[in-house]
Amino acid sequence: MDNIKHICNFIKCNHLLTLCVNNSSDLWCANCYYVFNSNEMSLFIMTSENSKHSQLMILNNNIVGTIAPQPKNIIDIKGIQFQGHIEKLINKDSEKAKNFYYTIFPSAKFISAPIWKIKLTMIKMTDNSLSFGKKLIWHNNV
Repeated sequence: MDNIKHICNFIKCNHLLTLCVNNSSDLWCANCYYVFNSNEMSLFIMTSENSKHSQLMILNNNIVGTIAPQPKNIIDIKGIQFQGHIEKLINKDSEKAKNFYYTIFPSAKFISAPIWKIKLTMIKMTDNSLSFGKKLIWHNNV
């Protein structure tokens, strides 16, 4: 089994993540729709700069999060925990990422919000369909 292929397939088959951010005195979580670029191992989200999580992301770009569907059967549990760095994209990078985002979420064209890139640095996947409690780990070696 190719771990990274398995992880990427899971990420591509989902669309909602929980993002957790903090600074020295505050922390917050938010749910965001995402698109995944497997070539860069990056996630793209759209969210307002005025949100609490965006304000914290501006202060500290180190983030963590999860992608976890909610099956009722324990054998169907699959999910990831991830670490990464987030940045608000501007100019051509923003245009390119938004166009990619719009291919998956066309209604986002009507939302006025910046797009952010999460460069993944570590992923831990649990997949009970492989065997109970099976963990797959990926680290960015750059």
